Amino acid sequence: MILHAVTLLAELGIPDGQVVDRYRGGEGVLKKVLEDVRKYAFSGYVKLEFELNVDRAEGAVAFNSGEPVVALYVFKKGGALRPERVYKGGKAVEFVWEDSLLPESSISLHSRVSAQDMERSHPDAKIGKVELVPPPNLTNPRSVGDVQKLVGKGDEVAHRINDWAREGYNVSNLIRLYVTDPQAAARSLPYFESNIQRLEGLEEILRFLDTQGYEREAESLMRKMRDPERLLDVEAELESLRRRIEGYEELPEETPQAQIHRDMERKRVDEKIDGVYDLIMQYHKQITTQEVAAVKCPRCGGSMDPEGACPTCPPAAAKTVYGRPLNPRYSFEHFVVGPNSRFAEAAAKAVASAPGKSYNPLFIYSRSGLGKTHLLQAIGNQIAKDPKYAIILAPTDALETEIINAIQERTLDQLRATYRGADVLLIDDVQFLAGKERMQEELFQIFNIIMERGGQVVLTSDRPPKEIPSLSERLVTRFESGLIADIQPPELETRMAILDRRVKVDGLQVPREVLTLIAEACRDNVRQLEGGLNRVVAFSSLLKADITLERAQEILGMEPPKPQRKPARSELADGHSYLVEEDKPDLAHRLLLAKAREGYSALGIVRGHPKTLRARGGDADLTLLWLTDRESEKERTVPPSLERLVSIIEAFVEEKRRTVVLLDDIQYLVSNNSFEGVVRFLRNVVDNISERSAVFMVSLSPDSLGPQERSILEREMEVLRQVRSE
Repeated sequence: MILHAVTLLAELGIPDGQVVDRYRGGEGVLKKVLEDVRKYAFSGYVKLEFELNVDRAEGAVAFNSGEPVVALYVFKKGGALRPERVYKGGKAVEFVWEDSLLPESSISLHSRVSAQDMERSHPDAKIGKVELVPPPNLTNPRSVGDVQKLVGKGDEVAHRINDWAREGYNVSNLIRLYVTDPQAAARSLPYFESNIQRLEGLEEILRFLDTQGYEREAESLMRKMRDPERLLDVEAELESLRRRIEGYEELPEETPQAQIHRDMERKRVDEKIDGVYDLIMQYHKQITTQEVAAVKCPRCGGSMDPEGACPTCPPAAAKTVYGRPLNPRYSFEHFVVGPNSRFAEAAAKAVASAPGKSYNPLFIYSRSGLGKTHLLQAIGNQIAKDPKYAIILAPTDALETEIINAIQERTLDQLRATYRGADVLLIDDVQFLAGKERMQEELFQIFNIIMERGGQVVLTSDRPPKEIPSLSERLVTRFESGLIADIQPPELETRMAILDRRVKVDGLQVPREVLTLIAEACRDNVRQLEGGLNRVVAFSSLLKADITLERAQEILGMEPPKPQRKPARSELADGHSYLVEEDKPDLAHRLLLAKAREGYSALGIVRGHPKTLRARGGDADLTLLWLTDRESEKERTVPPSLERLVSIIEAFVEEKRRTVVLLDDIQYLVSNNSFEGVVRFLRNVVDNISERSAVFMVSLSPDSLGPQERSILEREMEVLRQVRSE
């Protein structure tokens, strides 16, 4: 990538700082960088640079002790005369993730920069851990669909999937389904075909829009149109973009009420998916433990489902019952406590041991999937051991449905009497009250009567009371009159403990390394964590295959870990010369810097721009020369002249006490000189080095020379190769 004198971020007042490390873009690279940032509590910012033709982009995500603070992204289309467009916050993070997949991008770590200063300069760019997660179904637009799995498949389903993949659509999930269950894949074809046809129509609409000034958003939208499973997201984003382009009054991307409604729908979908995986888990558990006995229905003799209901028999007629039944699986014994949840768990136990006496009301909040519903129902299950208590568990969406039905059926008085007569009222997901005045009024009256009678009220939400939009002030006051406790995302030790508990309780046989993989991959919430375990076990059960690390990586959609590279020898001895065989001079650069940190004076004669290697060297005694024919005002250059190089190397090793010298592109010298001349040059240097406290290294790409030429060089020096561990 071309480096510019003035970066786009510098124009926003973002200083370069000190470059700690730099990476080339690609799948999984940014994820690894962010994991290291969090692991080592890095302060500074992660920078993304991307340039293709005349388009430029730069993004920065700032961190303070490993915690995300702000995010900025600047996009410049079509050369210097076009104005750049600045994105901030979550949208900036989304574009950084997208660009990081492309090999033309560069990712670097910049230290000695104050994240607090960046936050003060750009208060509208704040982000948290939620905004830092990658966009859903993030895929590399140049690597969609694992078509290799379709090789040799001649049926019509495989042909159609293969055609879509060749057209650039992301059908990886459909391919995975085809490999495991061809009939299910065949049934899914109409869904994908319909979505692809609709995406083609949306693509035509986008092409007719004048996207000048919105090029980056249009480009992002075009990428998403390659994924048939993102149709709804594409439709919503395209409509929003069209309104802004055509001059409509710009609406907020999403109102808080709309966001809450979307979260509710997503939660319902997640619960359905979890139910499917749970059934498979139950089947796997029976196979693993050889437990074939099941609870039988007293009416038909069939097997009952995990909730204790018969899927065959119609529900028995019964009097109207409000609320939802408590799930016996949610207990304090099954709740794994960590530093993230200790306070909330202690408060919940106190309430369960003495309802109405302490912490009343108790308000527990956390992001979705962290265990607030578990604690809520654990309170109910603990209190229910004493039959004198009347307990009602009411998710807010269920309560709304009950109120609507009661109004239509003219049984509202009966509903009110039932709720107001409860000794313990458990309300889940009260954020769904946002903007619903009738619901808020009913709950306010129920709340007051129960509290006046000395009953216990426990509520959960995904945010504190004051942050629930359009919630009446009197309800906020009531909710805040007791104790408010939050649950944070679990750290690695707690995530491992949760998985260990699940495996033990369900009697599953899952290798420890697979559990570690799941714990490291699913770090946002407990639902995601348990969902990861469910998927691994469920797919392995369907495939009738052992649960292995490689299979778990495939099921979770993770890249297999890149093979570790190591030199044949780890010690470089004085007086020795080494031929480092590698595709790129990565190993040679690391060895050079390692010797420099040991106190050696290091000389690097490099083909790439010295700036990157210099940034990695820190305070080491490092001299870098740019091996090139061109002149540079900022860097010391040396032409590919063998006589000039001999003179420079000899002068360097004579002047310094202990030295290490690297020539990182021998094939460049061969292309500018004769091979015989290069061999004589190397022999001269090798002889000189052998009599001094010095190390000499030459980097060679094995494929750049013929076998005979490479063999000659290997006889002149000791060979170090990057060995890929199997």
